[in-house]
Amino acid sequence: MKDAAVFRRRLPRDRLERARIGRHARSLVSERRGKYDRHRLAKHEDADIAFDATLRAAAARRLRGPLTVEPEDLRRKVRAHRSPYSVCFVVDNSWSVHAERMVEKVKGVVFRLLESATGRGDKVALVAFKGGVPEATVVLPPTSSMALARKRLRQIPLAGQTPLADALRRARLLLRREVFKHPNAVPLLVLVTDGLPTVPLRRGGDPAADALAEARALRRARILCVVADTGAASADGLSEELARAGDGVYLPLAELAPEVLLDALEQIA
Repeated sequence: MKDAAVFRRRLPRDRLERARIGRHARSLVSERRGKYDRHRLAKHEDADIAFDATLRAAAARRLRGPLTVEPEDLRRKVRAHRSPYSVCFVVDNSWSVHAERMVEKVKGVVFRLLESATGRGDKVALVAFKGGVPEATVVLPPTSSMALARKRLRQIPLAGQTPLADALRRARLLLRREVFKHPNAVPLLVLVTDGLPTVPLRRGGDPAADALAEARALRRARILCVVADTGAASADGLSEELARAGDGVYLPLAELAPEVLLDALEQIA
């Protein structure tokens, strides 16, 4: 397994300024709480003024005479605080000799994340493929309940097809709803797959093109993405391409250890 610091450096930085504070992820917040991290232009005078940056802006503009502060010189403080995670796992449970190992690995990571979520407000969800139906389903809705997770994850049926694009779409919509309900949540999608989609979003479509389009939609939605490759497929797998399209992180399934993922999540900032 690679060192956690190496994995951490590959994670995209979370630059979104959130409206509320939390307890886990390092995130920027617009409230007047937290550590002064940086400054931005102030749109009104009652903002959380960053006096040091405001004076520097005024001094840079002054040519002669006394120092005066104009409205365009005003800078406001942007503070850093902790926010909870909303983590959605997308599990490729299509039939293969590696399916059971893949699902059990993800279950272990889910349970470990839930154990660490106590008092932090983190939530975990899971999307997988329906058995006998060419579409995805939400196996585990966003929850911080270990009891509910054990009940829902006790049996995940194997599926004969791989509607990967539909699974990514459902996971993206699920995470967007969570962020809408909880504006301070940091969304993260963890995709565990062999990178071989077989079902398009619409009849006659291209399964691979649809999956890549959904990965790009994750990037536009500012959803952090980790793609864990099972390593069971041929060289035709799209796992690395999906990670690039989503501006996320690619790693072999063997590296998706709970402690590595948790350590990396703690360092997103």
